[in-house]
Amino acid sequence: MSHTFKGMLVLAGLFVLAAWGFAGGGITDMVLVVVSYVVVVYAGLMSVLWLTRRRHPRPDLGDGERTDSFGDWTSRDVETSTGPVRGSLAAIETLLPIAAVAVGMVAFAIVLHFAGHA
Repeated sequence: MSHTFKGMLVLAGLFVLAAWGFAGGGITDMVLVVVSYVVVVYAGLMSVLWLTRRRHPRPDLGDGERTDSFGDWTSRDVETSTGPVRGSLAAIETLLPIAAVAVGMVAFAIVLHFAGHA
């Protein structure tokens, strides 16, 4: 699995763990179960897509492009719907939103933990 997908899965797991820092009873726990379910479905879909891509490689790509390392991928241009961008920028733009949410949720959970015990 590519490093970008692995990073997305790790950040999604961090988000779920931090969200459970808000558990306290009542309706909150039910909402956390729903959030956890959505993230598990997200992770499952990403895994299925990765396995499908691995099992059915694109025939229009040469062997060299299919076996490129992550470092090679980040140093060349990647086609997107808005035009070509550098691979490293595409990886950052993919990981940045989920990283911001996960780190923010961890910060909120830490603040809630210390504010609740004061």
